[in-house]
Amino acid sequence: MSGGLAARLADLVGAANVIDDAAECAYYAHDIAGPAPHPAHLVVRPPSVDATVASVAAITGAGHALTVRGGGHSYTGGYGPTRPGTVILDMSALDRVAEIDEADGWVLAEAGCTWRTLHEALAATGRRTPFFGPLSGIVATVGGAASQNAAFFGSARHGPMSRTVLGLDVVTADGSLMRLGSVGDTGFARDFGPDAVGLFLGDSGALGVKVRIAMRLVPVPAALCFASFAFESFGAAIDAQIALAGMDAIAESYGFDAETHENLRRAGFSIGEGAAALRDVARTGGGRTGGIAAAVRTATGVRRAVGETRNSLHLVIEGASEAAVAEARDGIAACAGRHGGTEIPDTIPRITRSRPFRPLKALLGPEGEAWLPMHGLLPLSRARAGLQAVEDCLAAHEDGMRELGIRVTRLTTMVGDRLLLEPQFFWPDALSPFHLRAVTDAQRTQYADRPPDEEARSRAHALRAALVEVLAAHGATHYQIGTCYPYLDRIDPGQRRLIESLKRTLDPKNLVSPGVLGL
Repeated sequence: MSGGLAARLADLVGAANVIDDAAECAYYAHDIAGPAPHPAHLVVRPPSVDATVASVAAITGAGHALTVRGGGHSYTGGYGPTRPGTVILDMSALDRVAEIDEADGWVLAEAGCTWRTLHEALAATGRRTPFFGPLSGIVATVGGAASQNAAFFGSARHGPMSRTVLGLDVVTADGSLMRLGSVGDTGFARDFGPDAVGLFLGDSGALGVKVRIAMRLVPVPAALCFASFAFESFGAAIDAQIALAGMDAIAESYGFDAETHENLRRAGFSIGEGAAALRDVARTGGGRTGGIAAAVRTATGVRRAVGETRNSLHLVIEGASEAAVAEARDGIAACAGRHGGTEIPDTIPRITRSRPFRPLKALLGPEGEAWLPMHGLLPLSRARAGLQAVEDCLAAHEDGMRELGIRVTRLTTMVGDRLLLEPQFFWPDALSPFHLRAVTDAQRTQYADRPPDEEARSRAHALRAALVEVLAAHGATHYQIGTCYPYLDRIDPGQRRLIESLKRTLDPKNLVSPGVLGL
């Protein structure tokens, strides 16, 4: 490595933390959805906040654009270079939990810290963040969640990541470091005056490089239980989910359609995975007797919950006491029953919560198919109409999808006062450079030689774009906007002027994540 920007960055972060190999730079420009328009010019892995500040200044000072990569599991072009010469900042080395303040109830973590690392660091304190990670938290980072927004664990009650953040340390395009949401050296107070923190949440990295994130802490609830229900139609499951929205005891609420259950059945459960899952359930099901009993119920319920259920709703219920969660569960069961729900074994939420951040297998379909998700957050009053519009759009393309082997599943997740609807496309295709590194060894061995299917891939992407338009017509908003979802054209003109003015002030040459949010 010699001369130019690469040499300058090597001086700042160490030569081992600068990648200029062409194949590696192409790999880093891939996400789940495929390659970016351009490979990375360089990939830089700063080992500290100070090194990140210096790297940003060097990159933009040399006239190069940069993007920011966290866990690398975007599917909306969140960090892919949109112009030649772009440098990718890989934040994986900024992986520390910097400070835990139990007295004032906050934690400060570096941007590359994974949700699993944070979860483990907080375990002994009896505290957690209100939203405490996406399902991909074994690799997903707190910085990525702040930039893209995210939801799952804790989100039915506490909402998405943006409602958990108290403050941010952000590096702007000129290499300046600013702390947002702080009050001198006394901690964090996001509600002191105008909410500057909020402007930088969900920005897909367009306004600056997040290096540290401060988050609220809440006590881990004393009691926990689970409930699962089967429904004849997916719409009925959504009706029950909406009816239960806002119930304070519900921490997670998510639904699966019949095709999702078929995927689970086809994927199967290996003996090793089943044994590990039951050990986790036994440890977290209550006292020793309660844990063993829960594991037995789970073992006997797996076949029915996965193999026989058409559409389902799964809930995690938290409270201050066993009596409180039992009372809440009775009310939940009654509400689900009024909407046609039949109680089934609570296998799925129990196993999911027993060890929240498991190794990822769902980057491919059950038989190695390519996977392309998308989503829309719908107002509750428009959720059923939004689902029907999605169904109508897919039905209009049913013949072409069948010919190309494209299947679609539908998932829902309650996020505060909105319903997240997530259609997911599956089709046989070759593994991309991203998949060849991210999937399991068994999946790589079995599917690495699968031939490409460019026609099916193109059709799946076109269908995803069509559903983006369908959901927008029903008032849907989005997380992880990246370059996939429209933003500027859908907001109030005054808000658009504010965002564009802020971008010009912070990044007048448009060098930080150009193209995301439409900026």
